[in-house]
Order: sequence, then C-alpha cells, then structure tokens
Amino acid sequence: MRSRSCEVNGVIIKLMELGEKDYLVTIITPTHGKIQVHAKGARRIESKFTGHLDLLNVCHFQLYKSPRNYIITECQLIQNYDHFRKNLDKFYISNEVAKMAFRFTTEEEENSAIYELLINTFLALENNEKENLILEAFKIKLLGLSGIMPDLHDIKDTEFMHIDIRLKKLLNFLLKNPYEDIIRLYLEKHDQNTLQKTTTGLLEYAA
Repeated sequence: MRSRSCEVNGVIIKLMELGEKDYLVTIITPTHGKIQVHAKGARRIESKFTGHLDLLNVCHFQLYKSPRNYIITECQLIQNYDHFRKNLDKFYISNEVAKMAFRFTTEEEENSAIYELLINTFLALENNEKENLILEAFKIKLLGLSGIMPDLHDIKDTEFMHIDIRLKKLLNFLLKNPYEDIIRLYLEKHDQNTLQKTTTGLLEYAA
C-alpha cells in the first residue's frame, strides 16, 4: 500500500484564509511541483505553525495526503530571507519572481530545476543590491529552463528580429552564467531599460 505521508521542501507562494482557524497554503516544491496544502489551526496564536508559515518562506513540510487534499502535519522553517522584510523593493521583486516561477511550474510534477533557480534567485536578491538586473536574469533563465526561450537568431516577423548583436550577447550571458558573475555587470540606464523591455516581450512572446 502506498504511503499517504511525504516530506518536501517548499517555497510559500500564497496564503489564503480558510474558515476561522486555517490557512490554505500554496507552495512550490522540487518534487511535487506546485501544490496546495491545508494548515489546520494555523491562524491560532498558539499554533505550532506560528513563525513558519509566511509568504516567501522556505520550509520543510511533513504532509499527509487525504482523499481531498494535502494536510500539513509538521512544518520547520529553513529560510525566511529577513532582508526582504526590510526592503520593499526587494520584497516586491521577490514576490514577482515567485509568481513567475508559479506560472511555469506544473501541479504535482517534479521540477527541481525551477525550484533550484527560485532558491538561487532569492539568495542573490537577499545578498546583493542589483535586484533589477537579477530580476531580468531570472526571466531569461526561467524561459531557458522551460524550454521556450526563443532562438534570437531565428525570430522572423516579430519585434525581436532587429535585436542588435550586443543585446543578444547580453541575453546569452544572463542565460548561461551564475548570479555571482551577473552582478558584476554594469549597465547604463538606457541598456537597463532596453533589457527590461526585451525580457518582458520575450515572456509575452513565449506565453
């Protein structure tokens, strides 16, 4: 008989009040994709989940799968990215990153690559000040991992057909290199704006 219990690490993407005492928690995991889990009694002041269940926290969950849903039996905080709570720009960008990862993650399907990218992006945002550059790099890396990054050398009859070689090289650098190399880049304001416009367009093109 297959066990109904499992353990997963997960990033909390959404918290929704359920009844008077509970939360319905949406998480992204490396092994189960995106799932919703029921946290019974989590809204009580004396709940064992207090201090663990918060937006963008990374936790280790012990879950029980009932016939209707997953239920959290135990939850241990791994990382809460405290810097996000003190910097509104970082928190906003981190939340946008999480939403994009959610969009590209399938329910109950293994996707450790996107989960690892999400964690690495949070770490980069926590420890560095170039959050806008990190955000644009995340978009490109996410498209690459999802297998839908357009071939910039073979896009015809679109707004991308005239992207110059310099920008193509930058996009390729963001795609292939780690954040510790990316944050060393210096971009002029014009280049930053062009990069942002292009990555946003690529996301829309791939949708």
